Amino acid sequence: MLAQRLNWECIDTDTLVEERAGKSIREIFETAGEPEFRKLEAQVVQEACLHKNAVIASGGGSILNLTSVAVMKNDGFVVHLSADPSELWHRICQDPRTRETRPKLDKSSDSELDELKKLMLSRAAAYANARDVEVDVEGRTPDEVSEAVLILMKAHGCYPLAAG
Repeated sequence: MLAQRLNWECIDTDTLVEERAGKSIREIFETAGEPEFRKLEAQVVQEACLHKNAVIASGGGSILNLTSVAVMKNDGFVVHLSADPSELWHRICQDPRTRETRPKLDKSSDSELDELKKLMLSRAAAYANARDVEVDVEGRTPDEVSEAVLILMKAHGCYPLAAG
């Protein structure tokens, strides 16, 4: 939605990883392991950052690669879309494609919501380091989130203010 409003290209790095590998992210995790997925993800993120005037939707773990973070911050404006773990879990459950393709990262976890909470906690510092701004999406429509990001982009000089 943001890319449409800006009239920019939209690049989803998870989709590109799946296309490149010829399998879903879950299948990559199961057959090749997380390290191979992270390697593909880093390549795709860095290639995506070569595009100008693009909104890049990166996977939640892309911030674990410091080179990717450096490229994202050097070449763009990094927005962390955040929400409470229970809200994110609700959204995952409502989206069949995400539910089917998302890897189960903690094999010992009894609760996928607990897994998500642990994962978010373990990544909190990396998110804080990677982002330029954070936008809480909880209780907001996609249009409201898009508007909030656009306002922040303008405030940070990342998109020219409309004349008049």
